[in-house]
Amino acid sequence: MTRILFVTPHAGGNVPPTLAVAGTLSERGHDVRVLGHPQLASTVAAAGISFSSFRHARPWSPHSANPGLRSMLQWLRVASDRGIATDLTSELERSAADVVVVDCMTPVALGAARRSGAGVVLLMHAFSGYWTSQWSTTSPIGMWLRLTRTHPTRCPADCAIVTTAPELDRVRADLVPARGVHQTGPIVPPVHRPAQLRDDDPVLVSFSTISYPGQQDALQRTLDAIAGLPMTAVATMEPLLASGLRVPPNVELRRPEPHADVLPGVRLLIGHGGHGTTMAALAHGVPVLVMPMSRHADQPLVGTAVARAGVGLEVSRRASVHDIRQAIQAVLSKPAYAARAAEMGKPFRDGAGARDAADHILEAASDRAAGS
Repeated sequence: MTRILFVTPHAGGNVPPTLAVAGTLSERGHDVRVLGHPQLASTVAAAGISFSSFRHARPWSPHSANPGLRSMLQWLRVASDRGIATDLTSELERSAADVVVVDCMTPVALGAARRSGAGVVLLMHAFSGYWTSQWSTTSPIGMWLRLTRTHPTRCPADCAIVTTAPELDRVRADLVPARGVHQTGPIVPPVHRPAQLRDDDPVLVSFSTISYPGQQDALQRTLDAIAGLPMTAVATMEPLLASGLRVPPNVELRRPEPHADVLPGVRLLIGHGGHGTTMAALAHGVPVLVMPMSRHADQPLVGTAVARAGVGLEVSRRASVHDIRQAIQAVLSKPAYAARAAEMGKPFRDGAGARDAADHILEAASDRAAGS
């Protein structure tokens, strides 16, 4: 039995792939636990995984009623929060681990993981090009991490797991701060029934549960675009985002729900380019219309890759109601988008990404034990 500790922040799209891999390892009989922000306690417990809360890390929430530059800059403090490193050290002193899996959003934890003598795995849950550019010496994030002595190159991982599709994301292994790099493909729940797209199926509007500047206005223009079309739609969003929106009669507003519960019954996803949501749509054979909300995330890379691969289109978050409406019609009027989405999503439809990631984590633990 291998003892495995995941270190992860409360940051939205990073949580499902982390828990999918942790759950796979637990099902194999390994001792798995998660260390993270206290808001994750119920989610991790529901997955049947042991959980410990950060105690010295700064309080943090990705949600904001008025998101702006200041709220976006808080991500830098999470990445370099030495309280996370302190909590990891304390957790490992309480109960040792054979391997520590560090979320790429908290590189500050790499040093503490390395000092423990455990194997160290870096879990990268978004396009690799985003991370390698943000960690460069010329980017604001990279400079901040160097200034705070928390840059991932100071303590490279034994291996990095990149959970992206090779067809969409070409990994530059030489730029990843790890001795070995493994691209597993997207980690999404197994799809038991790909969508059978019909002309009378609704479209799905699913933007980030995290607050981004301008997102509510973009949502309103998207709803206005749908209002002028002969179709129905389902829009899933947090109440914080829904507040004040004008919802047309042909749109049903719902709270966020698991992708597997809603994607089989829709014919198009309109989203912000979140990696997890976009890959889940492709796994279900659903084409996508991407409206990136932030250039400080991998969303523009996702949008560009989607358009290049022919599985959907990309529009600006400042696009007019008219332009959004035209883009929706363009995707729905061409069956080739759905056909290509079904083809591209087939390799990661059975949950292979989580299994492959679990294999590489166990290899890292074995390699560390053999070298000690």
